[in-house]
Amino acid sequence: MAINTDVSGADQGRRNIVLYPGPRIVVTSQYIQTADHCYPIRDLLPITRYEVHAHHARNMALIFGAIEVALAAPLAAAYGSAMLLCVGFVAAFGLFAALLVDSRRNPSLMALCAVYRGRPFTLFSSRDRREFGQVRRAVLRAVEANTPARP
Repeated sequence: MAINTDVSGADQGRRNIVLYPGPRIVVTSQYIQTADHCYPIRDLLPITRYEVHAHHARNMALIFGAIEVALAAPLAAAYGSAMLLCVGFVAAFGLFAALLVDSRRNPSLMALCAVYRGRPFTLFSSRDRREFGQVRRAVLRAVEANTPARP
């Protein structure tokens, strides 16, 4: 009987279960297959999650909206004008509504990054939260399946 050199002693007798059969990435209990390469799970550590916000203007708009609300109340009290207070809150509400619409139309980029043979790389990235969550859970299950049980 010939010995298969591709299978380590720890992997003998274990089934390879497909955890996520996606079109861009396939996650199994023993490896992750991307368009570029096939990575054994035991060689991918650490696997981290990153969320990249592409627009810094979003953060600045939040800061200026908070400043506007913070200035509207004292100025309205100083001048005794309820109209000034209402205008400040309407402007801030419009800014927050625009931010909400923008975040739904332009979601942030989410990425799974890992280190393979000492070289960091992006394993998977997506703007779709549902797809990214499914891939992330599959990768977590695969890592758990390859982690030795504690005595």
